[in-house]
Amino acid sequence: MISIIIPLYNVEKYIEKCLASIINQTYRDLEIILVDDGSPDNSGLIADEWEKKDNRIKVIHKKNGGLSSARNAGLDICTGEYVMFVDSDDVISENICEVLLDLMKKTYAEIAICDADHVFGIQPHFTSSNEIKVYNYEDAICEMWYQKSFLPSAWGKLYDAKLFKRLRFTEGIIFEDVDIMHEVFYLANKIVYTDAKMYGYMHHEDSITTNPFAQRDLIILDICRKIMDFSKNKSVKLKKAAKAYTITGAMRVYLNAPNQYKKEINYSKNLLSQLGKGVLKDKNIRKKTKYSLILYLYFRPLLKIVYKYVNRWG
Repeated sequence: MISIIIPLYNVEKYIEKCLASIINQTYRDLEIILVDDGSPDNSGLIADEWEKKDNRIKVIHKKNGGLSSARNAGLDICTGEYVMFVDSDDVISENICEVLLDLMKKTYAEIAICDADHVFGIQPHFTSSNEIKVYNYEDAICEMWYQKSFLPSAWGKLYDAKLFKRLRFTEGIIFEDVDIMHEVFYLANKIVYTDAKMYGYMHHEDSITTNPFAQRDLIILDICRKIMDFSKNKSVKLKKAAKAYTITGAMRVYLNAPNQYKKEINYSKNLLSQLGKGVLKDKNIRKKTKYSLILYLYFRPLLKIVYKYVNRWG
C-alpha cells in the first residue's frame, strides 16, 4: 500500500481538484491521509465530506503547526509500505503512483523521483518518460544540491516508508524539504529518476515561493550550515556540491534580504567571498550560479542592477 500524505491549510479553493487527481489513480491500493492543520477556512469540512465518499481516506484534525508538523502527523499514523507527499494545492497525473512504484521494484530503489510541470495557468501538461537514471545516495545528493534533474522537494517522490522510521521534518521553519532531504537520500542505497512530468506544481499569488523576502527566509543560512556540516566527513564530490548549494543560499540572502538584516547579509557576503572562487571552478554549477558569482566577485556594483531584470534568485 502507498500512503499519500496531504497537509491542508486555507486550500478550500484547490483541495477538491487535488483530491480528484489522487482518488483516480490507476494504482488503487492507497491510504490517503488528509491532515487539517487547524485551517480557518472550510478545508477541514471538505476533507470530512471526501472521507465519507472514499474509504481509503483518513482525516486528522489538529492545531495549526505548519507544513512540517502536518506531514509529521501523517507519518505518525501511516501504515503503507511506501509514502508520498502531495501539497494540497497541487495535482498529480493519474499514473504517478503506478509508474514510480514500478520503477522502484524494477531497480530495487528506495526512492523514485519524477519531474514536475510548473503550472502558472490552469492545467498541467503531463508527459511520459524519455529517460530513466539510477543513482547511489551520493550522486543523487549531488544532483539535488546542484539543482540539476531534480530539486530537494518532498513532493514528486515515492519513498520506502522505512526511510522515515526515525526521520521527521523540522517543525516551525520554511525550506523544510531542503533541511531534511539529503538525510533521507543518505539512508537509501538506490534512487531512481524519470524525466516524466507527473507532478503538477501549481503557482499561485499566495504561494511561499512568490511571497516577498521575510525574516523566516533567513533560515536558509542555518540549513546551509547544516548541509556543510553533513558533508564534512564525506567525499570530495559531496563537499563540492555542498559548497555550491551554500553559495545558492548565500546569494539568495545577499540579493533579497532588506538592509535591516545586516548581520545575515554580512555573513552571506563572507560565504560568497570565501567559497566563491572555488565554486566558480566547479564545472557542475548552474549557469545562473556561475554568472552571479562572476558579477559578485569581479563586477559587484553590476550584480544588483542586472538582478532587477531577471527572476528572483532561487
